[in-house]
Amino acid sequence: MDLLNLLERLCGPLGPPGREDEVRELLLELVKPHAHRVEVDRMGNLQAWLNPEARPRVMLDAHMDEVGFVVQRVEEGGFLRIAPLGGVEAKVLPGSAVLVQPRPGKRLRGVVGVAPPHVEKKGEKDQAPSWDRLFVDLGLASTEAVRETGVDTGAPGVVEAGSGPLGQDCFQSRNLDDRAGCAALVTLLMRLKDSPPPVGLVFNFAVAEEVGLRGATTAAYHLEPDLALVVEATVGDTPGADSLRNPSRLGQGPAVTVADGRVVVPWELVDSLEAAAARAGVKCQRKLPPYGGTDAGAIALSRGGVPTAVLSVPCRYIHSPVSLLNLGDLAALADTAQAWLEQAAELAGRLAGRRA
Repeated sequence: MDLLNLLERLCGPLGPPGREDEVRELLLELVKPHAHRVEVDRMGNLQAWLNPEARPRVMLDAHMDEVGFVVQRVEEGGFLRIAPLGGVEAKVLPGSAVLVQPRPGKRLRGVVGVAPPHVEKKGEKDQAPSWDRLFVDLGLASTEAVRETGVDTGAPGVVEAGSGPLGQDCFQSRNLDDRAGCAALVTLLMRLKDSPPPVGLVFNFAVAEEVGLRGATTAAYHLEPDLALVVEATVGDTPGADSLRNPSRLGQGPAVTVADGRVVVPWELVDSLEAAAARAGVKCQRKLPPYGGTDAGAIALSRGGVPTAVLSVPCRYIHSPVSLLNLGDLAALADTAQAWLEQAAELAGRLAGRRA
């Protein structure tokens, strides 16, 4: 299965933080035929293993969840008041179509309403949208009708603008952060299943990254990796933003993190990823610090510390309904990660053996 087909499948399921059931079910179907062992831990992280008994152990991580919202209350007339789940801003929601998920496998369509200019009060037209002014309309006429569908306080939801190929070698979806990383890890697992590198490999598909790296925190503690690579989606170039606020650029290959808001990557790992891209014959770029944060911030601090690298695919407009990536960048990311794993045992040994 190629990366485009994987993306098309993986971007469909709903996965607000803590509600990743649909994503995990699909990933389990995809990885089980290729892994030596598959587990789901108590937090809901999915782990697929190659050479599970071997050391050193390398943890590859991508998160399943996506930013969304949660229902605060159901008001008279059947309107839903909502609050954010993860780092999503109110400004991207007005006029959007949404999917509300009362339970895994069930979804209801709705729209985010906002007062039209004809009835706004003086001064409101120039105000940025705020969460307390937004509501979801399910097209149902009463509180009782809404609750009969299963929707009530605590039901999560996502903004939905469709997904699919766009333009020249691009793909658009609401949740490329981080279904793109999930697709890359599934691709790696499929490639390596018959001849894995001489290390223990655990592919961790994490829950709840968008609300505080929660799944990766517990997974890293349990898995005790010697080395880790986090595969992510990061901020791509945005028209109108100055160069210092464009941490990465589409079409220039995967972005190697040197430092962000949660981690400073060891130079050996930065160099190793750049060397791996060169061996794979693909471009890579350095992500401009200090923007963002990933599961690496939790994994690196687990137990006595884990040397952790981050490799990201540039995505424009992340944490909005219309994030967009270049498929060539994602393919180059998978190639780079595969080449990097060829040196993983040597890297793990060298970093573990550092002395003052």
